[in-house]
Amino acid sequence: MKGTTTQDRLWTGSFLRICLVNLFIFVNFHALLPTFPFFVTYLGGDAVTIGLATALFSIASIVSRPFVGWLIDTRGRYAILVLGLIGMTLIPMGYFVSAGIATAVILRTAHGVFHAASSNASSTWVTDIIPHKRMGEGLGMYGLSMAISTAVAPALGLAVMNAWGFRPLFAIAALTALAALLTGMGIRSRNYAVSDAPLRIRELFEPMSLPAAVTQFFFMMAYGVVEVYMAIYAASCRLPGGGIYFIFIALATVATRILLGRAVDRYGEARLVYTGNAAIVIGILLLVFAHNVPCYLLSALLLGYSFGAIQPSLQTMAMHAVAPERRGAASSTFFVAFDFGIASGGFLAGILVKQLGYDAMFLCMIVPCLLSSGYYYAFGRRHASSFNPQNRRTGLNSDDDRPGLSARKSLPFVITISREYGSGGHRIGERLAQRLGVKFYDRELISLTAQQSGLGESTVQESEQTVSGRLMYDDPVQTAVFRAQSQVIRNIACQEPCVIVGRLANFVLKDRPACLHLFIYADEATRRKRIASEYGVADNRTQSLLKRIDQERREHCLHYTGCEWGERHYYHMMLDSSISGDEQIVETICNVIRTISGRKHPNERKK
Repeated sequence: MKGTTTQDRLWTGSFLRICLVNLFIFVNFHALLPTFPFFVTYLGGDAVTIGLATALFSIASIVSRPFVGWLIDTRGRYAILVLGLIGMTLIPMGYFVSAGIATAVILRTAHGVFHAASSNASSTWVTDIIPHKRMGEGLGMYGLSMAISTAVAPALGLAVMNAWGFRPLFAIAALTALAALLTGMGIRSRNYAVSDAPLRIRELFEPMSLPAAVTQFFFMMAYGVVEVYMAIYAASCRLPGGGIYFIFIALATVATRILLGRAVDRYGEARLVYTGNAAIVIGILLLVFAHNVPCYLLSALLLGYSFGAIQPSLQTMAMHAVAPERRGAASSTFFVAFDFGIASGGFLAGILVKQLGYDAMFLCMIVPCLLSSGYYYAFGRRHASSFNPQNRRTGLNSDDDRPGLSARKSLPFVITISREYGSGGHRIGERLAQRLGVKFYDRELISLTAQQSGLGESTVQESEQTVSGRLMYDDPVQTAVFRAQSQVIRNIACQEPCVIVGRLANFVLKDRPACLHLFIYADEATRRKRIASEYGVADNRTQSLLKRIDQERREHCLHYTGCEWGERHYYHMMLDSSISGDEQIVETICNVIRTISGRKHPNERKK
């Protein structure tokens, strides 16, 4: 059994500090959540004003999250975290001196924006700190800080308010935000690329995260309603106060994340999504049909399990497959669904309570749970973002998954070539195949894929190595082409030695011995010159063409493998064609083959 390497360590100083940052952020949030309505009443506000202040905080948070995500990706995690925490420190001080309801409501709205900035930045930054292979476990442990704040902070806020009044309460809120700011200084994480994407609608949301976000949206509709209405429902049923219910929820959430911390990383999110939704359905049924203390507390434990199981597993699904420079958008997409689920569930529940009563309203909340599981079953479990084992067979996510060079004599030796557009990868592959005396596959795969899939060659050519612009689900034709082409590549690899160019062949064959995976690249000037001279592209179009095609290949790879195209760990060799001629590169590759096999390739021809 392999030991845990330094790169695989989860419990580092940086991870503990970012968990503390998140704890302080949500203590600030939860301490004011139950107490701010009392402050509005103190200033002379009525129930409508309380509802307005609460709604504006949520709306400001939801609306600002996509823009915050773009800023996190383009300006960096730390800068946005600092900005958000400075705001969260100053806003309570504004409450401190607030003289009127209008000022308090405006400040509360701004508080929603700063909370979105700090919580988004923290949730994005932690994914840069957690080792990829322990992402599910890490996000579960990170989420404990939110669970702890949920259990402790509301009671703390109410106790301080009742004992000493609003000013000490706001002072504590400001100090927790300041503590988060000081704790976050100097946190280290792996380097990540900062995006230079312009501010456009499509940059504000991450399509790869939508299946997880939609599944979470339906779940939070039900879970949020139980949280909001439980205290008043318990009182109407003469059950213990809502505080004990939330303590049991928190205990179950903590226990679930500790005991099942590695379940997502080992088994994927499917089991946790299904069992989590089943648990909340059973919990709701217990609430409605068994008005006694044991069932009441068992219901709390089931809800705690459901949140502890579903939230980190879906967050892992939303975050693990996106490029680091898109994690801010992915985090925003996920938490917009989180917030909007609570808001829409609460709005719908208010209408249902008025028309049908509490019992019927809670029973209606079973429907979103069924929709959560149903949507995940239909669209999520097989989506490229899914973390389930069957979807990882063509993915490479860590150094431990680096493809092996071992070869079995019974298997034909296969060379795969991935390449930047204009780097000469096709020509190098063709010459290498001639030198080795083996078959060469590039455009030849189009006709073979058409035969395998039953689609026309023109359809295959249009659909291969592209990704649908659809947000909610994959294009069925593109997915059919990718699957058929992958099967064609596997069949070829079983039959004969060959050179295969493109089509994510290195990922398709990543578990196969007797393979050599190459990546050919070149500097921009060389690539532009090559496509102008060889393909007849006008000089003023070469740069935009390079960027477009490379981006298409990058998105195609990320969509179908969950991995970053061109990342060095996914190849045995990366060769710069701008400093070596084609023949030199071919000779280098042949030398490597001789080295790993201990002899010449059996079909190798003399130069």
